[in-house]
Amino acid sequence: MRKRDEVENWAVYRAQQILMREGMDLALSARDFDNNTIRAKGKLLAMAIAASLLEASAVAAE
Repeated sequence: MRKRDEVENWAVYRAQQILMREGMDLALSARDFDNNTIRAKGKLLAMAIAASLLEASAVAAE
């Protein structure tokens, strides 16, 4: 398997993880109309995305 294919597979898997965890938490907060929790969960989602981008750049640099 080529390195690019491995990175693409990893990216899809990470995106699914983030969406299932932080994305679902954010959606549930929005459903409950809890503004404080929406902000907190949105921040967690943004942090998870940023962390995965940093992780991806480290993998791509190898």
